[in-house]
Amino acid sequence: MDGQTTTEVFVYGSLLRGGQYHSLMSGAEFLREDSLRGIDLYDLGPYPMAIPGQNRLYGECYRIPLGLLSRLDELEEHPHVYERQWLCLDSGNFAWIYLGRPEQVQGCVLIPDGRWRKLA
Repeated sequence: MDGQTTTEVFVYGSLLRGGQYHSLMSGAEFLREDSLRGIDLYDLGPYPMAIPGQNRLYGECYRIPLGLLSRLDELEEHPHVYERQWLCLDSGNFAWIYLGRPEQVQGCVLIPDGRWRKLA
């Protein structure tokens, strides 16, 4: 990503429009709704966690200033809680996405339709 001043990020939980932490997306440009196959979404109470799995995850894609990435890393506690990965979305576009690990969702409720609805 040498020379770039922006990057894309895919969000699916509290950073969605209307979500508890969407205000952190200040300076971000909404690009489109998108999805990602092979990802399971779990309800961890106040926020969701996505991990590799069998379902499809739905969310929003944004173009963000590179400086915002470090703030998002802090919110998502990357790399200790969530791991930021550069993945190809169903649209064919690549974006950063924060994923958890299977052991973190044991005992949590699967959201089979892949849509987080607990908005502020």
